[in-house]
Amino acid sequence: MGAKMQLRSRSVEDEPRFVVGMDAHARKLAVSVWDWSDRLNPCLHREIKCVDVDAMVKTYERHVDLDSITVIEASTNAAILKRRLNEAGFRAEVVRSDIIADKERKRKVCDIQDARNLALAYIKGDVRDFVWTPSDEYSEHRDVMFAYRDTVKELTRTSNRIWSVCSRKGYALPGRSSCAKVESLRKTIEETGIGGFAKERLEMLLEDYERLLKRKKALSRRMAETALSKPEMLRLMQLQGVNYKGAFALSAAVEDVRRFSEASKLAAYCGFSPIVDTSGSEEEAARRRGGTGKPLDGEGRDDVKHFFTEAGQTVLASCADSKLGKWGWSMINRGKPRNKVVCAIGHKLVLYAFHIMRGDPTPNRDGEAFFKRKMVGLHREIGAARMHELGFGTRGQFASAQAKLVYGSLPEPATPGGATPLEAKSN
Repeated sequence: MGAKMQLRSRSVEDEPRFVVGMDAHARKLAVSVWDWSDRLNPCLHREIKCVDVDAMVKTYERHVDLDSITVIEASTNAAILKRRLNEAGFRAEVVRSDIIADKERKRKVCDIQDARNLALAYIKGDVRDFVWTPSDEYSEHRDVMFAYRDTVKELTRTSNRIWSVCSRKGYALPGRSSCAKVESLRKTIEETGIGGFAKERLEMLLEDYERLLKRKKALSRRMAETALSKPEMLRLMQLQGVNYKGAFALSAAVEDVRRFSEASKLAAYCGFSPIVDTSGSEEEAARRRGGTGKPLDGEGRDDVKHFFTEAGQTVLASCADSKLGKWGWSMINRGKPRNKVVCAIGHKLVLYAFHIMRGDPTPNRDGEAFFKRKMVGLHREIGAARMHELGFGTRGQFASAQAKLVYGSLPEPATPGGATPLEAKSN
């Protein structure tokens, strides 16, 4: 979690009497409670070496005072444990997993010692920041994003398995697009007289493929409807190459952009800040990943980075006449590798996204045509019937209404003669 965390400052006001260190795993956790009423001489109050995660709240109600703070080492379930304790009236915070990484221990694996070190790190002032955790609403958005990512991965694996079976058996290779793949595979099964286990295998793969396609479509529609209900997500679609999925992913990952003091920190969070200072084991690890010339590998949030590198490809392919597209092609024409230019464009888009999410006004109408096109695609994805249920009109009406919300405060673009459309009409 270390590369994907955002920190907020620790408040020293009204420090509690008890400090609780917690080392948590999937099923068990260890708790070390320290009495801090004497700020100069904290003492161990109680330790519980093995607690079931499901019994955590009951254990706290019996053994931990409400005038306490629990320090939880960042892990997969740290956020949910913090939420459960907060709901029960206890204060809990998540801290970086490297807070006690350099602490010397007599035993390499000792949960209660880790819990003790966490509490002492807080008491000694080593913990200066807490890890930000998402709200319930945005935790659900993240779950949807993860489900979509996993579905796409499994869909790709199933497609590759279909391709492999057809190749090994000498059957006609299916089409690349999803619809063409299903149709051509059905035709192959029906017309080529496939028998035995090969037929059974292809039918099983086809069933899995269609099920995953249906799941992907349902998740895509859910993301689209969420983006429609969130003005901040729609505004992100001003960005060239960023569709509703990219806007949904960035918003779900960030939630509140005010936790980033500047745009470069948001870019680093999304994995678009290259490694510029590596040495020793870090440099060796970078070489194992493919060399220090691939600085974005394994850094930041891969889910967000995926959509914004895709956006970079779209800018080069479909927005070549735009300012950003011309810049990208100028870099390629100067000999820069295309993939690096794509990452650079993704980096610029994230920097622009920071200002959009912060509420800065739209600077000009350069992207209005692209924005309207995306709104038409969003309308199509959700479906005319569903959009009618939600109170929206036709695709054109919806696109114009949304564009007016984003670009309506800007002056109308000038006509070729130099006058605005209103001036030209009056003349």
